[in-house]
Amino acid sequence: MPEMATAMHDITNLTFEQIAAGLRAWAHGLYVVEAAVEVLLAHRAWLHRMDFRRAALWISDDGPACIGVDWASAATFAGSAPASGSEIAMLRVAAGLAGQEVPESLGDLLSGLDQANIAIVLDAVAHAAGWHERGTVAFVTGGFASVAPA
Repeated sequence: MPEMATAMHDITNLTFEQIAAGLRAWAHGLYVVEAAVEVLLAHRAWLHRMDFRRAALWISDDGPACIGVDWASAATFAGSAPASGSEIAMLRVAAGLAGQEVPESLGDLLSGLDQANIAIVLDAVAHAAGWHERGTVAFVTGGFASVAPA
């Protein structure tokens, strides 16, 4: 993992859009990491926090075209950061998707989430499983539908 952001590439000075582009470039091709990154992006709260950016994000030596997440630091940060229960759960879901061990079970993490956050998690799980490559969507009711390519 590259070193955390230097003064030349200060992670706190980047816009959300720059961070999103850099994270997507870094995660590209690794479905579980793409899914974890998309949880952070869709949830938005953590990526707007400068303390989180400094603790868990890094910028490549080439600049913000490649920004990564130190998932171990992110999971540790979730354990000590002042945040709501759902914010902490979403960060831990993202870290867990990326392969980081988290202290709660998935069931415990999901139990306190609202409908919007559950939808983010469901989309991420489907992405991690590669459903986007198959052109398939699943409905919570158990049905499936094919999606025409865009």
